[in-house]
Amino acid sequence: MQQAVIIQSNGSGKQEFDDLLRDGWTVAFITPNNGQSYNDFLIILEKN
Repeated sequence: MQQAVIIQSNGSGKQEFDDLLRDGWTVAFITPNNGQSYNDFLIILEKN
């Protein structure tokens, strides 16, 4: 199973990302997000 999280340059999404990691999700892929800021990242997580 996979899930996507966007972490924005203002820190939005970071708490959700941390919560998913604590719940056993692992990072599968990280890419810069094609959004308003080059500091945004799209993170794909997966869990078996």
